[in-house]
Amino acid sequence: MYAGHLDLGTPMWSTADDVLTPAACQGYIERFEAGQPHVAPIILADGVGVDEAVRNNERIMWDDEAEANALLETLRTRLEASGQALPTAFRGGALVGANPRLRIYRYRPGQRHGTHWDSEVELEGGAVLSRLTLVVYLNDDFAGGHTHFPELDVSVSPKRGRALLFQHRLLHEACRVEHGIKYALRTDVLYRAKASR
Repeated sequence: MYAGHLDLGTPMWSTADDVLTPAACQGYIERFEAGQPHVAPIILADGVGVDEAVRNNERIMWDDEAEANALLETLRTRLEASGQALPTAFRGGALVGANPRLRIYRYRPGQRHGTHWDSEVELEGGAVLSRLTLVVYLNDDFAGGHTHFPELDVSVSPKRGRALLFQHRLLHEACRVEHGIKYALRTDVLYRAKASR
């Protein structure tokens, strides 16, 4: 774990089911298939690029603040219904909302995203930072493809409509899909950077 960026007073990860309806999940899958997917890049030692030995899944991206925040609000409702909560602060910074950048990932058989941390996105000149990753599984008719947190020895099984929320700096991997095709929707949760004293 990259402890300098974790908030030990916030759950490392949580899940909530039925964050998206089956029809909404299918709509996102159709949006992906109608788009122009490309292999998703990663951060390399010398910049950003593609390394298919580490990550070989495809993605599409678009920005929609209202859509992203509606997703986050549904997540908040589902978390509260199960006795959990969306963190209202992270390392002293107040919750802002969802990152307007939405991504859909497709993993074909053999595709994966190896063990990694997620990077923070800086908005408003660094005054707002992404701190939590939000993934919603869009289908579950495939084998493999679970999300694994090796330091916690925890794996989360994909289920259509299930959201997985976790701290960016928690080491994780999207495991190899064995059969079928996996689709997932992704955005981030934004917080104010903690004000300096």
